[in-house]
Order: sequence, then C-alpha cells, then structure tokens
Amino acid sequence: METRKNISLWVLYDFANSIVSIVFFLYFAQWLVIDRGVSDFHFNLTFTISAILLLLTVPITGSLLDKFLRRITGLRHTTVLTVIFYGLCAISALLNKEVSSLVFFTLGLYFYLLSFTFYTPLINDIARLAKRGAVSGLGITASYLGQFAGLVIALPFSNGTLNLFDAAPRAETLLPSVFIFFLLALPMLIFFKEPKKIAEKVSLRLEIKNLFKGTRELFAFPSVALFLASYFLFNDAILTAANNFPIFLEQVWQVSDTIKTYILLGVLITSAIGGTLSGLLADRFGHKRTLIFVLTGWVFILPLVGLLTNFTLFIISTTLMGFWFGANWAVSRSLMSYIAPQGKHNLAFAYFGLAERASSFIGPIVWGLVVSNFISIGSDRYRIATLAVTGFIVLGLFALARVKDDRETLIIKKLED
Repeated sequence: METRKNISLWVLYDFANSIVSIVFFLYFAQWLVIDRGVSDFHFNLTFTISAILLLLTVPITGSLLDKFLRRITGLRHTTVLTVIFYGLCAISALLNKEVSSLVFFTLGLYFYLLSFTFYTPLINDIARLAKRGAVSGLGITASYLGQFAGLVIALPFSNGTLNLFDAAPRAETLLPSVFIFFLLALPMLIFFKEPKKIAEKVSLRLEIKNLFKGTRELFAFPSVALFLASYFLFNDAILTAANNFPIFLEQVWQVSDTIKTYILLGVLITSAIGGTLSGLLADRFGHKRTLIFVLTGWVFILPLVGLLTNFTLFIISTTLMGFWFGANWAVSRSLMSYIAPQGKHNLAFAYFGLAERASSFIGPIVWGLVVSNFISIGSDRYRIATLAVTGFIVLGLFALARVKDDRETLIIKKLED
C-alpha cells in the first residue's frame, strides 16, 4: 500500500475534488443569494441538512469499513453520486430553478462530504506513522492548488468571456467544474490499489449493535472524545465563515467577481504553503502543540478580518489568513491519526469527518440567524456574525488543551518497533 503511486493518486484526488468544491463555494452561493434572492438562512440550511444526513449514516459506514468494506469501493460510489447530484444542481442553475438546485446541491454536498469517510483513512495505509504529517500536508497543498485551478478555470465563465449555455455567468461556471472533477478523479478510482477483504455476510442489525459497542470503546479513550469535541467547535467557526465568505465580500465590500477571484487566489497560495509547512512543523515539534498555535492565531485573525474597514488591510489580512487555513486542515487530520486507537481507525475517522461536517449544523444556523435578524444595521450584521462564531474557536482551544500529547504516542510506537 505504501507506494509513491498510491500517494500520488491520493494527492491527485484531493486536487480534483477541490476544483468542484471551490467553484460551487464561490459561485453557487452568490447565484442563489445575490442573483436569485434566496435568503442567507435558507442557503445555510443546506449545510445543516447535509450534516443531519451525515449524522445518520457516517458512524455505521465507519464501523462497516473496519470489518468488511474496502475504502476505495466506497470512494468510487460516493464520487459518482457526487458528480450526478452536483451535475443536476448545475443544470438546475442554468435553468434558473432555485428550489431544485437547492435540493440537488444538498444531496451533492452530502455525498461529497461522505466520500471523505472513505478517502481520509487511506492516509494510514499509504504513509508511515512518522510521515503522516508530511503526506497530509501534501494532500492539503494539492487541495488548495486544485482550488486555485478551479478559480482560474471558472473565471472566463464568470466574467462573461465564455458562455456555453446562454445562462447567467455565475451559473455557467458550475457544470464545467463537475466534468473536470470527474475526469481528474478517475485515476484514483481506477488505479488505486487496496488489499481485498474477504466478503462476509453483513447483518445490519448486528452491525448497528456492534456500532454502539465500538463507539463506547472508542470514546473510552478520553483524548478521542476531547479532540472530536474540540474539532467540532473550532471547525464550526472556520467552516461557517468560509462558506459565507463570498457573500461577505459582496455584501460588505461590494467587489466584483473578478476581484473576489483574485482575493481567493491569494488566500489559496498561502493556504497551500501553510498546509505543507505546518505538516513538516507538526512532525518535528508535535501535532498537538502545532494545532494549539494555529488555533490561538485564529482567535485573533478571524475577528480582525471581520472588523477591518480599510480594504487594503483587509486584503493583507485575508491573504495571511490563508496560512492558518492550510495549517488547520493539515494538522487536524494528522493529529487524528495519532489519537485513533489501533483497530478503530476507520470508525475514528468516520467520527472525525462527522465532527468536521456536523459543525455545519450549528454554525450556519448562528450565522443565518444573525444576518437575518439584524437587517436594519446593513452590512455590519455580517461583521457581527464573524464575531459570534469566533467564540467556538475559544471553546475548542480549551478542549484541545486536555488532549494527550501525540509525541508520547510516537515514542511508545518507536519502543514497540
């Protein structure tokens, strides 16, 4: 399993799925809320619904993975379903059908997020324990480079230079991104090699019973529960702010889509650097210690970006913020690989993915309620929403402080070897 080919395919998939993610992130939100007049609350509700669907399915999926299923098989199915529903969402947008586009976007988002239940745990198979930070960093770098490529590809559609479907410019960007995502994901789906598992008959009732037992055993490790709680909290703020960033730019700064693209390109460049650099630093200084440093930075950076009134300083701050974006995802993922107990990696990563995306259950509601109930103060309501979600990072930092140091795990592993 630990081959350069498998690592390359794993990294390429991170590049591919980021293309469709960034295009929908920037243009679908604006097409829906700005162009078609759908409320911020209803847009954010899509993240809440997808989180509920994940809550109902991810734990049992992770449990089955540990015993019966091959990860690559699950990744193939979820990738195809992501392409289908995102494709239907894109077509609905081209036809100016807001309701159907919202439904298909919610389902596409669900399968997109579910795919990481199968994709992320593969890091345990393709990288040695001491190198997971570096490999995770490569994946994060590829992710941000994919987002960079997605913005470049979408730009001529968004500014009207290219018009293939005779539709609104923002709607034009969506379908090409879905096609390119599927094309670049194919090598991973076809050529990735994973050892076969012996086919066994599965009793869903028995597996649900075993899931509860496995969950109790998993959370008997205090650091697992503490880290997942911490991740849920701080990711709540970061993910919610990120999902609403294009609308924030439009409502607070009134900048064009071209300027938005350039801003995000700058953020993505620093994010790619931050992902790689933080992975290397975490391998050297400790993953928990590095993540504490990253979260402490977020406590100051997010309110700063939300409250700045000088556009030049805002650009500088958001560009620097990219370092923290890249570091956040890279170090969190690699720290989870240390904390997860032996034999429970898939279930642990299932809850890790659930904690990441279930944070979209609370954060979007808080954000949506703030911007919907403070319309009288104009665009400043988006600044208040930024402050409101920062509190989750502080709470996450307190929980993380009680997680065991991953350097102890590495020392024990070396002694066992």
